[in-house]
Amino acid sequence: MVAAAVALFCLSGAAVGYVLYDRATAPDRSAPDVVVVNYLQAILVFRDDNKASLFTCAGPLPAVDQFRDQIASRERELDTTFSINIEDVVVTKTGSSSASVIALIRRSATLDGVQQSLTDRWRFELLEQKEGWRVCSGAPA
Repeated sequence: MVAAAVALFCLSGAAVGYVLYDRATAPDRSAPDVVVVNYLQAILVFRDDNKASLFTCAGPLPAVDQFRDQIASRERELDTTFSINIEDVVVTKTGSSSASVIALIRRSATLDGVQQSLTDRWRFELLEQKEGWRVCSGAPA
């Protein structure tokens, strides 16, 4: 009887542990703005295609990948690293399970002792799927 109680206690603990771990490590797809920011951080800041794919509808977004490659090329040319900030994120619901998000992407670096910054405004189209919101397209706005 005691052995059965201990086994049940251990199984319950393992199940609770699994649920808590799953919630802590699952990507946050709760809202369109959250998804766009997480996607842009993954693709532009961490440059992690696998993590970025957790936030897209069906694989890479060519325009954003090309933008990331241009940033990396410019960093090599200038022998610097850009700081990327996502700002002024605005969500417009376009349907019951669709949304459009405008975001300002700021690239900053110090060159020859002078702080410089460039901004690009992008528009992203998202769909709400069973597991949450996903970015389906992105292009300069």
